[in-house]
Amino acid sequence: MQTSRLRLALGTLLLATLGSCSRTSDNPYAAIQNPPLVEAKLHTVTLATDGTKVADELEAKGYAPIRFTSNYPVSDSVESSLWSVPEPVAASATHFKAPGAADANIRVLKMALAASSRSADAATEKAFFKNVLGTDVPEWPAAVKKTDKVRVQVWTYLIPDILAANKRLRENGIPVVYDPVGITTAYLGDHKTMAIRSPDGIIVELVQSASE
Repeated sequence: MQTSRLRLALGTLLLATLGSCSRTSDNPYAAIQNPPLVEAKLHTVTLATDGTKVADELEAKGYAPIRFTSNYPVSDSVESSLWSVPEPVAASATHFKAPGAADANIRVLKMALAASSRSADAATEKAFFKNVLGTDVPEWPAAVKKTDKVRVQVWTYLIPDILAANKRLRENGIPVVYDPVGITTAYLGDHKTMAIRSPDGIIVELVQSASE
C-alpha cells in the first residue's frame, strides 16, 4: 500500500514538473529573473489604416491634431525601418494629442494593410509586458472602432536609459530588431530610440528623450 502511494505521489510530482517546464518553454517571458527588464511608460499608439475615418473618430473623441512647423526628413528613413513601413508612409504620419494626461497619444499611418501572420496567447502577452516592460498589456484605443481597416503597428514607450535597456534585454535573450540610434523628429525632438517586438509581432519602440 505504501509503495503504491509513493509511486502515485512521485507520478503526480513528475507530471507537475513536466507541465511547469512545458509552460516555461512555451512562455519564456514567465521565466525572466528579477523583472521587469525595463521600466517603461506607454507614450504613443501608432495605428496603421487603409481607411479615412480614424482621424475623424479621434477628433470626435477630443484628440487634438498636433501641427508641426518643421520637419526632419533625415529621420524618415530611420522611422521607416523602425516601424517596418515604407518611407513615404513614415514621412506622412499624423499625430494626435490625447485629451487626458494619463492617455497615450496616437499616431496614424495611412498604408495598405497586409494580413497579420502572428498571434500570441493571453498568458504570453501578459508575461511579456509585465516582465519585460513592467506594464500591463496595452489596450486598443477606446476612441477608435476596431475593424479590419485599422491595426496597431507600434507601441511607443518612454524609458529612462536606452543603453542599459539594450544591454539587459540582450542579456535575457530578448531579440532587438532595431539597435539604439539617436535621431531628431518634430514630434519627440532629440531622442534615442530602439525596437523589439511583442509576442504577437507588434513593434515595441523604446524611446529615451534628451531630457532624461
